[in-house]
Amino acid sequence: MEHHLPEPPPYVSKVRKLNQAIFYCYNASSERVPVGMIYDFAFKDNTTLMFKTKYFPVTEMCWNSFAAELHFYKKNVPGSFVLHGIAVLDNSISGAVSFTVNQAVYADEPSPVLEKSLLSALFQPYINFYRKSSELLLHPFKRKTATGVFQ
Repeated sequence: MEHHLPEPPPYVSKVRKLNQAIFYCYNASSERVPVGMIYDFAFKDNTTLMFKTKYFPVTEMCWNSFAAELHFYKKNVPGSFVLHGIAVLDNSISGAVSFTVNQAVYADEPSPVLEKSLLSALFQPYINFYRKSSELLLHPFKRKTATGVFQ
């Protein structure tokens, strides 16, 4: 009987490829507070990232865990994404943070433009205009029934 390990989520390889992110935390008022750029990541498991930060907002120092985001983006590298999760400040002196991923949101790369026929491209604005104008014309002619409900 063969046992296969579960395949890691796609963000694991992307984190290693980009290796830089902007770290945000949320305060008690649900405002997003930028913390700083993070450059080195280590995975504890497939859902937990470990990293260090040099700066941490003073207003958030009293908390040990909080909602956070990591925005991964690198110029000229396709495939930016955002990791949403819970960050736990492991050591406030060294700035060690463990980030548990709850959700990954990938930025869709622009889809290729499908070639439309010239005729459909020319008539599309007119079709949209007539569709909207027919909706506007039907609205004033609705009748009110004896119960007060429009038909």
